Amino acid sequence: VAISGSRVRYLHGGRGGPLLFLHGWPANPKTYRHALELLANSFTVYVPYMFDLDCASIRETAQRVNSLIKGLGISKAVVIGISFGGAVAGLLSQDKKLVSKLVLINTAGVPREASFAKMLANLLKSSLPMLMKGKASHFFQRYASSAAFLALLRTARGRKLFGEIRKSAKTHTCYIFQRLSIPTTIIWCRNDNVFPVSNAAVLQQLIKNSKLVIVDADHYWPFHKPEHFAETIVAHVK
Repeated sequence: VAISGSRVRYLHGGRGGPLLFLHGWPANPKTYRHALELLANSFTVYVPYMFDLDCASIRETAQRVNSLIKGLGISKAVVIGISFGGAVAGLLSQDKKLVSKLVLINTAGVPREASFAKMLANLLKSSLPMLMKGKASHFFQRYASSAAFLALLRTARGRKLFGEIRKSAKTHTCYIFQRLSIPTTIIWCRNDNVFPVSNAAVLQQLIKNSKLVIVDADHYWPFHKPEHFAETIVAHVK
């Protein structure tokens, strides 16, 4: 679909009410394939390629996602935002006509320090065992998405967007979450060393109408435990 002059790819499938999934960095929708296929048993799932949006800020990204879902005729959707996608989902969810429920998972945009170096280290460390288990397709998608992310950082707009995320982790972007009033589920992984679990309590204080769920997993939870991931989402959204 064409959004503000950019051609944006998206995945779509399943049955049930609409669910918009906003992925994190460095990833693409196909990296989450197994988890998304399981969610598609309960929802009609839409997953845009976030890199295709070609944005220079979180707010601009949210505005373009807003245009995308309106163009697709989606309303009152469940919105799931994970990592970087969580910050975008927070802004998007200020429009109550588009969003019925919000799920934030290990989200960026909370005023606590994050570690991009640890994110890449975790990616490398966790990818090799999957390759050894014969999951070559997933391994390829991880590194294809990492290459796309690095290509994004070569552009001025990409560096500006990434700079905002890094700054938000050390200062604040509380405006993203303070105005939210829709039902929100915050899910945080106990072993996440990219965005530490202590961020979860901070976020819960910012969002009045929210509940907190802590799971025993790491930052790449949907990749390693897709069944547990999908079961948790369905249990707390349906």
